[in-house]
Amino acid sequence: MKVKIYLLVISFNLFAIGFDAIEIYTFPNDLSLSGAGVASRELLYGNPAITQDENSTISFSSNKFNEYSSSGNSLLFSKKGYALSISSQKIDDIEIRDEIPSDDPLDIVALPFLSIGISKGIELENNLQLGVGVHYYYSDLWIEKDKEFTFDFGLKKIFLKNFQIGCMIKDVSINQSKIPINYIAGISYLNERYNTEVLLDYNYSNSYHNAVHVGVIQKIKILTLNFGYSSNLSDIHKTTISSGFKVDINNNYSFLYSFLSHLNTNLGPSHYFGVGISI
Repeated sequence: MKVKIYLLVISFNLFAIGFDAIEIYTFPNDLSLSGAGVASRELLYGNPAITQDENSTISFSSNKFNEYSSSGNSLLFSKKGYALSISSQKIDDIEIRDEIPSDDPLDIVALPFLSIGISKGIELENNLQLGVGVHYYYSDLWIEKDKEFTFDFGLKKIFLKNFQIGCMIKDVSINQSKIPINYIAGISYLNERYNTEVLLDYNYSNSYHNAVHVGVIQKIKILTLNFGYSSNLSDIHKTTISSGFKVDINNNYSFLYSFLSHLNTNLGPSHYFGVGISI
């Protein structure tokens, strides 16, 4: 599938072309939960207010969006509340055209996108966790390049034993940024008897996003099953359903697969594959 972009559009937000218009999640768990999990106990990234034990975790994942000729790779390292992530994504076959319609485009290019992030979470008294993160974003479309630095601020707190709340302000920029700020609040409930975590998030953006995200994490011995659903309250075309699984091997290795489908669109399915190592 070729993505058509007109010169008139290039002066606008490049991030909106590839990453605002379609939800591209960074890691398999993000995709399998349709973006839910700001208050999750299970996820090791997303909300910077994350603390861990002494073990280090290294994860690598690869993704493919079939209908958008898009693919990418991600690397995550986490230890003692620190998290480092590196993600790349590329959309191929973008047609550059001028304002006058024609059969032949001016050029056919690819849109590369790079994200590097680092965060630190700390645990305080009364089951309160705080965190801060910084991101570097880079994109290159034909004659225009974009570079952005943004900050994330997060909070988590356990209450009533099995409930945990979380909130996050994502992609805050000191300067005027093309990347929209996201305000996310969520709650999670852990059923210890069945080892099930239920997630509910609300995400509001100053640019485009006004959505509800729902996720379920079910652990069965070495197998973890994820299910997700998201609905954009402002745009029915940004509704997704997702699922995925993780298999843990000898407590040191894991294999992950995730699948997401965009409803009410022709974007087609998205697939993520990943492996993890606990040191």
